[in-house]
Amino acid sequence: MSPRQQQRGPRRRPGAREKGVTTVEMALVLPVFFLMLFGIIELANILRLQLQLESAVSEASRYAALVETSTAQAKDSVANLLAAITQNNPEAQTPDFTMTPSTTTSCKETPCDPITVHISYVYHAITPLMEPFFDGLTLSASAKRISEPW
Repeated sequence: MSPRQQQRGPRRRPGAREKGVTTVEMALVLPVFFLMLFGIIELANILRLQLQLESAVSEASRYAALVETSTAQAKDSVANLLAAITQNNPEAQTPDFTMTPSTTTSCKETPCDPITVHISYVYHAITPLMEPFFDGLTLSASAKRISEPW
């Protein structure tokens, strides 16, 4: 052996002692990765539902401003949008729908009374891992329209 090799010590394979280190690092990082991944999925679903709520509120308030209607009829006009909110989650409740005033009539002179439509929905997480973080979150949307003289 040359004096140079004696100073360095015995030669060994690179990575021989690092086999267990990779497993430990993966065990530490993987749960955090899955939490972030499922959190992103839940947030995307929440944003999708919020957009559907806003679309339903806008459509219902437009319908109520244009047609003489009641709360039940306005809710029926957006029934397909409200059904789309709960279709992916069988344990979800239907959204709460309110309209003020409860019936709309023709407005003979301006300014007319505003019509307010409000929908709220209690969110249930789609992945069991995210239930502690997102279950019970209330999503809501409202719109106010003024009925023009018919």
